[in-house]
Amino acid sequence: MEANQCPLVVEPSYPDLVINVGEVTLGEENRKKLQKIQRDQEKERVMRAACALLNSGGGVIRMAKKVEHPVEMGLDLEQSLRELIQSSDLQAFFETKQQGRCFYIFVKSWGSGPFPEDRSVKP
Repeated sequence: MEANQCPLVVEPSYPDLVINVGEVTLGEENRKKLQKIQRDQEKERVMRAACALLNSGGGVIRMAKKVEHPVEMGLDLEQSLRELIQSSDLQAFFETKQQGRCFYIFVKSWGSGPFPEDRSVKP
């Protein structure tokens, strides 16, 4: 593992599976200011956690943000999540919540998505 790459941490003290991806820069303008490699590393951590939760019954991605005020996720992160689920409807699988310096993405499993009657069909 590279020295500057933050590992994903599963937090077992919650009723839902929670994956802590560490600090992530949020907000479109803030993400544009990042160097490409840092932006890609942060995005990769979030996508790995989202993929794991989609495939394991759902859960929560927890990330630390640098600012306490509410901020949007960032277009590159939203687009990557859309590509992951192959749908433009993020709310079909993801909901977000901000609390203090934490940003949460609640992830539904594939089985709870738009095709619940046929769990073998994935978007």
